[in-house]
Amino acid sequence: MSLGLDLSASEAKLARARVHLDALKREIQLVLKQSHPYTSSIVKIDPDSEWYSVRFMSHDMTEPGLGVIFGDVVHNLRCALDYIVTQLVEKSKTPLTGNHEFPIFTDQQRYTKQVGTAMAAEKGGKLGGVIYGLQEIWDLQPFHRKPNPAIESFSGGDIAEAHVLFHIKRFSNADKHRLFAKPLPLIDRGGQLMFYHDAAVLEYETPKLPDWEANIEFEIARVRLAKPTNVRLDANIALRVCFGTSAFAQHTSGHGIDTGVLDEACKHVAMITDLFKAL
Repeated sequence: MSLGLDLSASEAKLARARVHLDALKREIQLVLKQSHPYTSSIVKIDPDSEWYSVRFMSHDMTEPGLGVIFGDVVHNLRCALDYIVTQLVEKSKTPLTGNHEFPIFTDQQRYTKQVGTAMAAEKGGKLGGVIYGLQEIWDLQPFHRKPNPAIESFSGGDIAEAHVLFHIKRFSNADKHRLFAKPLPLIDRGGQLMFYHDAAVLEYETPKLPDWEANIEFEIARVRLAKPTNVRLDANIALRVCFGTSAFAQHTSGHGIDTGVLDEACKHVAMITDLFKAL
């Protein structure tokens, strides 16, 4: 028998998340043009060699508006998931309580204790009284991803992949209980650093980039040239903006994602919504 869940509210929240995400991408480009988050320079390392250091100075990119829009995306995705549980509660003919929500767990033992199993929900838990969709929710849990569904830090602009639902939960909780996410303008290693000279490149080195922090100077590249007479740096290097939140509750380190992860989050929530519509 088909459950016939009315998930129009989830679909509306998902649609709103996508509207906010499109707005966020537009605002990011405007802010990058106006804020100049980095200044750059190229200097000769010592007078007796032809080694040059390409250096960047980071600047504070205080733009609360971006964090607010980011939070709106995450909030609507979280609501879209929770509204699925609201419908499951109604179909199960059990009273809706403040404890009901779409569970997102990285630890199977904690899920079993606070939510239940794929066959039965824990009384008074996040799915208390629900008798439908338990297997599907169990199968969707981040704890199935091995070895670590919740990598909580990123370094040097490289963001480790964690489970999409973990991202949603992590930033939803932080946005509600702490502060909105802070924009972090990171240098994109996929881009090209352009500098001009009149000599051949003999050696080129790229050190590991530091974690982003405002008002620090760091080296992004080091190059040895064959007796140049004119060296000039083009500072138009590719940037991408990530959003970070600090350590909070059981999370002992900060966490960050970019808009590409939000794209994947929208697709994932759409997949989950379609899954429950088909029940």
